[in-house]
Amino acid sequence: MSADAGALGRALRNLVVNAIRHTPAGGTVAVRVSVEDGLACLTVTDACGGIPEQDLPRVFDVAFIGERARTPTRDGGAGLGLAITHGLVAAHGGSVSVANQGPGCRFEIRLPLAP
Repeated sequence: MSADAGALGRALRNLVVNAIRHTPAGGTVAVRVSVEDGLACLTVTDACGGIPEQDLPRVFDVAFIGERARTPTRDGGAGLGLAITHGLVAAHGGSVSVANQGPGCRFEIRLPLAP
């Protein structure tokens, strides 16, 4: 399967824009790329303060907006970006996950490498 660079770029961009939007001034957003167990791994970590544990399983649902730190604003935030990311990554045979880590969140995209 070949990758659609535009689609995967959009998926990664959604994660990075969200991380920047929800990280307070002075916080850190980091992007890491690695190969692990035959998969390309793209990780975005932020300092957003974390996502409530009960919301973590739903962050990739269409139109889901958690009660804290994920409310719509004038600059976007309608609850579609993470659902779109999930769909684009799944269309490439990959997965996307989220976990609270340190002062924020860690989002990870895992994609199969080309043969």
